[in-house]
Amino acid sequence: MIDLHAHILPGIDDGAQTLAEALKMLTIAEEDGITKLVATPHLYRGKYQQLEELKIKQELEKLRKAAAQKGLKIDLLSGAEVHITHKLLTEIRRHRVELVINGSDYLFLEFPSDHVFPGVKNLMFELLSQRLTPIIAHPERNAVFLRQPRLLAELIQMGVLCQVNSGSFLGCYGERIQVGVLNLLKLGLVHFIASDCHNSATLPPRLSPAVEIAAEIIGPAAANALVVDNPQAVVENRAIPYYPEPLEPRERSRSLKFIWPVFNFFSKKKK
Repeated sequence: MIDLHAHILPGIDDGAQTLAEALKMLTIAEEDGITKLVATPHLYRGKYQQLEELKIKQELEKLRKAAAQKGLKIDLLSGAEVHITHKLLTEIRRHRVELVINGSDYLFLEFPSDHVFPGVKNLMFELLSQRLTPIIAHPERNAVFLRQPRLLAELIQMGVLCQVNSGSFLGCYGERIQVGVLNLLKLGLVHFIASDCHNSATLPPRLSPAVEIAAEIIGPAAANALVVDNPQAVVENRAIPYYPEPLEPRERSRSLKFIWPVFNFFSKKKK
């Protein structure tokens, strides 16, 4: 498996604070069957406003060497979790290589938890026009996307992708988000499952329990694609091979028991 979203670089953000903790997290990941992990520190959010490019590179290389010395075989790749701000496009023009996942054309975007900016479609269009594919990080933790999955679907139709957290399936963020992530999965709005790990205790880099739950809903092959085939395509800068087709409206109204708006404008994405 490949974990695309991890806060594992020591002392960079609110994730691992020490090298020992980061190594413990990598051990958990390897034991869970994760072979590649992308370090995605927070950028442009709260006190993490600045891109400390040199420090991030140094910590990534230091962790790689320490992991190798410990006998861990997991590959560590570079990336970032980029918070949406007014200066986002400027920062991407200046630091594209440092912000994308493993030098690819894929970029993680983080929304605030309680709202979505009115101009979000224009922003996504601009990014797509620059040959960047935005991946929305944990949309199930955004109150607007939970209330209005129609908006999330519209962004996906534009070419945007979505990554949900493994902990959401397990109730780590509360029952409402747990119900929400299952809803998004059933609606065909999920392209990746990643850990968004921050530590070795409450938010560890573990994917397999969530994959088991997802497999009960969409089947083992599709669930496996969310942690193997699609993430592999991202780190290799290819189009994702598994793109779930959303349910038809009548099928959705019969099969879903959640209280969210029904929408009927889906079309199959072509890549």
